[in-house]
Amino acid sequence: MNFRFSLVLLMVFALGFSQDLKVMSFNIRLQIESDKENAWTERKPEVLDLLSYYHPDYFGVQEALPEQMKEIKAGLKNYDYVGVGRDDGKEKGEFSALFYDTKRLQVLKSGTFWLSETPEKPSKGWDAALNRICTYAIFKDKKSKKEFLAMNLHFDHIGNVAREKSSELILKKIKELNSKNLPVVVSGDFNLTEDTVPIKTLSQNLEDSFYHSKTKHYGPVGTFTAFNVNEVPKDRIDYIFVKGFAIKSHRHINDRRENLLYPSDHFPVLVDLQF
Repeated sequence: MNFRFSLVLLMVFALGFSQDLKVMSFNIRLQIESDKENAWTERKPEVLDLLSYYHPDYFGVQEALPEQMKEIKAGLKNYDYVGVGRDDGKEKGEFSALFYDTKRLQVLKSGTFWLSETPEKPSKGWDAALNRICTYAIFKDKKSKKEFLAMNLHFDHIGNVAREKSSELILKKIKELNSKNLPVVVSGDFNLTEDTVPIKTLSQNLEDSFYHSKTKHYGPVGTFTAFNVNEVPKDRIDYIFVKGFAIKSHRHINDRRENLLYPSDHFPVLVDLQF
């Protein structure tokens, strides 16, 4: 009897510490009316449907304007977010926020820093064209009781120096924020392909989930579509890097809307992780 009881406890303990964590990175494309049939007002219902269907435990967004942030939060059940606008550190400009399922995850600490020489305040770094940010959170998984560091970002689309320095800053910040040596997830739109120096810098220190998944990547290789449904995208510029997790699966979601257009000009990246 004691043996059976001990075995059950062991199984429960083992299962509790092998819970899967579903993570998504999604550049939702900011609201611009000139996008016409691809404007956010047209895409919003199906973006919310996509997020509800895949139901990541947390997801990082890029290009989300304040109104989009409000609409995503209002349109999803049991999700909250951490993050600020990149222009004033409050509500102005694009967010690179982390939305999380409040039933699954608890925020222990969170913040945002700028990808610049002065990361503690709203600023434009090096040769970047725009302010760029990284939002982070230390989450506690309510199922396994494990903690981890999540970071979500959007690199500049112009500045080569800025992107190289941003990669170095991300690695520096991981060391600063992660004194407990927790597992790490870094997601985002990096505006770079994998043959570039900044991505190689990150890949040498973290695992690119595209290559380290236990199962073969599913979906197109590229992630940036520019809303073009007539060509298969080749450029992979959206990534999820990890450290301290096993990567069970990796996918680029190329689902289409009812009118056969894409929900965004980027495919969401979805990974299944295990502590």
